[in-house]
Amino acid sequence: MILWTFRHTKPFNPNDVCYGRLDFDVSPTFDQESSAAIEDYLKTDAKPTRLFSSPLIRAYRLAEKVSQATGLAVEKVDAIQEINFGSWEGQKLTAVPRDEMYAWLKDLRGFRFPNGESFYDVDKRVGDFLDTLDDNGEYLFVTHAGAIAALMHSRCGLPDEKFVEGEFSYTMVTRFEFKRNEDGHFFGSFTKIHDGIQMPPLKMGV
Repeated sequence: MILWTFRHTKPFNPNDVCYGRLDFDVSPTFDQESSAAIEDYLKTDAKPTRLFSSPLIRAYRLAEKVSQATGLAVEKVDAIQEINFGSWEGQKLTAVPRDEMYAWLKDLRGFRFPNGESFYDVDKRVGDFLDTLDDNGEYLFVTHAGAIAALMHSRCGLPDEKFVEGEFSYTMVTRFEFKRNEDGHFFGSFTKIHDGIQMPPLKMGV
């Protein structure tokens, strides 16, 4: 199975707060970012038959443009939404409780955000959806850093200590190739196709 993923464009986040499920719109650079990513994608041999998108605005806006370029209808899927940061949503990272920040820094992927998820939770929900797809199919996701990293970590062997979630560029395009194992789960490898605007470093304040 072949899977192509687009990360969303830069969100409009003027107060620089923590966001996962916060439904930000896109930044003024949307047209430039999306066009460059789609152009590079169209230069590949991609032939997906279905286009899935996170329902969050910053992903869905890009999915609409990908739909126009490919002729594929957009199918919204909750399973490929960004991580739920729980009580951290809408706060600056420098303002979250210090004990929670230290606990996260000790276990970046395993820490469950209060009233929210851990990155392991994202691994499971994204992986569970992946496993519903056809072995010989080709698909496209327009999604988020957490969901793309979930595939890299849980299905492509990227070590947990390599925390790539905070390193991805906006509109990064990636190609995954998967095969189903005897337990019914897809595993494989990935190749980066396009880099967009690099994220600023996380301001953790510790």
